[in-house]
Amino acid sequence: MKTYQIEIKVGDTVEVGRFRNVIARIKDISIDDNGQPVIITSKGPKKLFSCRLSKLTPGAKTPKQILQAKK
Repeated sequence: MKTYQIEIKVGDTVEVGRFRNVIARIKDISIDDNGQPVIITSKGPKKLFSCRLSKLTPGAKTPKQILQAKK
């Protein structure tokens, strides 16, 4: 069985919407009544695993571009 660890922080961008084509920024991370993670985005609350993380998309940014954006 494979396991994955994903670091999600406030300020990261995610792609939401029916076709995952709307970019939203994470404002807060919380837990719902069933104990599942929910991210509060600029487009409203979304289930954590119903969106696409922009930083994990292959070819989105190179590591050098990510480091330059942090500066």
